[in-house]
Amino acid sequence: MYSIILLVTLSFLISPIEGYGQNQSEVSGLIIPRDNEGMYVRNEAGQFEVNWTAKTKVALVANTRLFRNWKADQLEYGIHSSKEVVSFPIPKGAITGIKISRDGKQLENTLREARDESWLSEHGLKLYFNQRPQHEQLATEDDPRFIGQWNPQDKPRTLSINGEKYEISLKKGGQTKALLYNLLTVKACKPFINRATVLGQRKGDVVIADEIHVQPIGDQVELDDPKLPRYLFIGDSISGNYDKGLRAALAGKFNLHHPPTNCGPAGNGAMNIHHWLGAYEQPRRHWDVVSFNFGHWNAGSDKASYQRDLEVVIAALKKTKAKLIWVTTCPVPNGFEPSGPLDANGKAPRRTSGVMQKYLNPWAAEVMARHPEISICDQWQFVKDNQGGLYTDWWAGKNVHFGGETADALGKFLGEHLERMIKQ
Repeated sequence: MYSIILLVTLSFLISPIEGYGQNQSEVSGLIIPRDNEGMYVRNEAGQFEVNWTAKTKVALVANTRLFRNWKADQLEYGIHSSKEVVSFPIPKGAITGIKISRDGKQLENTLREARDESWLSEHGLKLYFNQRPQHEQLATEDDPRFIGQWNPQDKPRTLSINGEKYEISLKKGGQTKALLYNLLTVKACKPFINRATVLGQRKGDVVIADEIHVQPIGDQVELDDPKLPRYLFIGDSISGNYDKGLRAALAGKFNLHHPPTNCGPAGNGAMNIHHWLGAYEQPRRHWDVVSFNFGHWNAGSDKASYQRDLEVVIAALKKTKAKLIWVTTCPVPNGFEPSGPLDANGKAPRRTSGVMQKYLNPWAAEVMARHPEISICDQWQFVKDNQGGLYTDWWAGKNVHFGGETADALGKFLGEHLERMIKQ
C-alpha cells in the first residue's frame, strides 16, 4: 500500500490562474481526507475544500528520467530519498504526445532545433495513454503545441508528427517533469501520501477541479517499526551523502525519513516545510526528532532573507513538538577561491572557501540563539577538526560533496549527537 501527499508544485495559496477569469484557480498542498466527492488540500495558508466531477482529469507527474527503463506494461516510479517503488499499469494502445513551447524567441529556437536536428526537448511534455492524436502538427505562433504520437520504445524516444520522427529527450542537459494522463482516476488522490496541484473553478470557498496533478512521494510509514521513534532529517545533497552513515548509526533505534527531494535553500524550506512534515498530527505520522540544515544553496544570500526563512522553518518545526537539531553547514574546501566581502547588496560571495565560517554559519547561529531549545550539531567544526586526518584530501579538493568514509563519518557524527541529546 502506498500513500499520496499533495505538495506545493506551483503555488501555495488559492490564486487566479494567469490569463483566465477570476474564478479560475490553482491550489496545492497536502491531501486531507474528506469523502467520495472530493478532498481537502492543506498548506500553510489553511485548508481548502476541493470537489471533483466526472469530467475531472487526473495526471501523474513524473520526472522524464523514469522513462529510461521503460516497460511496455508498467511504469516503475521510484520514490526520491526512499527505496520504495510504486508501479503504475500502462494501458495498451497509442500514446499521444503534446509538447508545449513558449512563444516568441523560445518557439523560434524550438522550431529551428526541430528542423535542423530533428530534436525536441522534453520540457512541457504531456502524454495521453491509449489515445491517438486527433491531428498532428508542428507548433505555430497561434498554437505553440507540437502534437504527434510518442514512442517510448525508440532509442532515443521519438515524437512522430505527420510521418516525421523527432527525437524527444533532454540530450542537452537538465531535467523536467511530464504530465501523464489516462493512468489515474480520482481514486488515486489518497490522503497523506502524494503531492499534487489542483486546477479548477472557484465557487465560493470550494474549488471544482478540472485537473488534479498527482506526484507520489510514497508511504514510508508502512516501512516503519511502530516500536521505534520517528526521525526526519532535512537537508540538501550533503544530507544525501551522509544518509548511509546516519542510517547505519541509528539502525534498530529510529525510523529514519528524509523529504522526497533535495531540500535546497532556506527559502525552499520556508515554502515547503509544511509539506515535508506531512500530517504529523495523524497516528504514526508524528515526529520525535527533526534535524535540519540549509546553507550551501544560500552561499549567495543576504543575512536578512536567510535568517527570515530559517525563522519560518523553525516556527513550523516547533508545532510538531519534536526535539530539534540544527546541523551547521559543512565547509567549502580550499580548492575554491577564498571568500571575500559581502557585495553592495549584503549578499555573501557564493561558493567560496571560508564563506560558511565567515557568513552563513554565524548568521544561522544568531537565529538558533533565539531558540535555545534547539540542539546544535556542528558538522562544520567536525570537518575542520579532522582537516589533518580523515578530511585532508577533501580540504585540498574542489568539491563540497562527500563520499565513502568521509560521508559515513558525518552521518555517524550526527547520529551520535542525536543519541546524546535524547539521553539528556
